[in-house]
Amino acid sequence: MGLSDITSGSPIFNLTNMQLDYTRLNGEYLNWSLKNGDGRNSDDLRFGQYLWVKYDNMKDFTDVFNYESCEKAYSQLLKDLYEREEK
Repeated sequence: MGLSDITSGSPIFNLTNMQLDYTRLNGEYLNWSLKNGDGRNSDDLRFGQYLWVKYDNMKDFTDVFNYESCEKAYSQLLKDLYEREEK
């Protein structure tokens, strides 16, 4: 199953103009951590891959697509959000 297979039929991925912010990032991280720990989900997606598909503004952040660790991806995105807010 490829990434396109996962994103093409799922209602969660048909949302438009989803923007990652503090609230959404924290919710996604908590949900992911409870279900998948620090690793991949049942579809073999990493946390960063999942966010990249779901949110339209991921190109505005550090590329965490290939980070294996959910915690590492979360920490980097949290730092990015903080730095964007400081500007």
